[in-house]
Amino acid sequence: MYHQAPGNSFPDDNPSCYWCFMGNKFLPLVPGLLLLLFVCGGSARQAAGKEKDITSQLAADASFDAIVDHLLQARKSASMTRALALHFSDLDRDQAYKIQMALLARLEGQGQRVAGWKMGGTKITKPGEKLDPIFGFMLAADEVKSGSTLKSSRFAGGTPWVEAEVCFWIGHDLPGPKISRETLKAAIAGVGGASELISARVRDTRGGIEAGIILGIADGLAHGGFILPEKKFPLKKVDFSTETGKVVINGKVQAQGGASQMMSGAPLDAVLALANLLPQHGRYLHAGDVVIIGSMLDSPPAKAGDHAEIIFSSFGKLDFTLE
Repeated sequence: MYHQAPGNSFPDDNPSCYWCFMGNKFLPLVPGLLLLLFVCGGSARQAAGKEKDITSQLAADASFDAIVDHLLQARKSASMTRALALHFSDLDRDQAYKIQMALLARLEGQGQRVAGWKMGGTKITKPGEKLDPIFGFMLAADEVKSGSTLKSSRFAGGTPWVEAEVCFWIGHDLPGPKISRETLKAAIAGVGGASELISARVRDTRGGIEAGIILGIADGLAHGGFILPEKKFPLKKVDFSTETGKVVINGKVQAQGGASQMMSGAPLDAVLALANLLPQHGRYLHAGDVVIIGSMLDSPPAKAGDHAEIIFSSFGKLDFTLE
């Protein structure tokens, strides 16, 4: 879940941490822009004391390729990093997506395969907010089967945040560049209830999970894993106005919400936004892709020893155990 925190300016003790992208280098700018708030599952923060921290491995004058390499290392080692917040907090959205696409290309070059895409900025969490759909990629290797036992070490800080989401399967290619809602509806091969497991790798300057929307985009929106349901429902038979989800950890309900909260009551519009965003970045939705559209609830953290259930009102139940 991603939203802005107006007025949350960059700390005064880091006056040189604003940069612009030119060629393959980032160059310093005058400080003064607002820092965006990057929140995974609410306002929870996590101390960095016991986490794998690779902040020192990215220099303030790092090249574009070095930044991509750093994020790749954080992803593969489930490490946290404050380096982007410290040195590159002034990235704009286009620059962040360029980094994400380069990161994805690097992973694909190493044999990874895209399974689909995840959305953020699709739920209004406070009065006055506006929807701001953003996306990240999901790899086939990150899929978790319901009922699995997972090692906490696969997530930054040993802590995944557990989300309940609506997922859509794409039935045929949608190359764009402009996709209409009717074209998209005809391409939906099924709908169901999924879960995303957030791994908060990119941190703010103090090690908290509030690194901002833009840095979140660069990292691929903190994706750590996803669980898909076995059953798909036809789009025309799904009532998003009544579909709800909840996360239950060790038998206690930790969070709950409804699909009606997504995209102001029109969850399919999140997929439509994605279908029209991807071609702007050299990608498009393919047949077989799955799209998850953001958490319908304030996602709680799980810790080693926990058993988590993600229960939907009609989509069914998913679960995992963390060790």
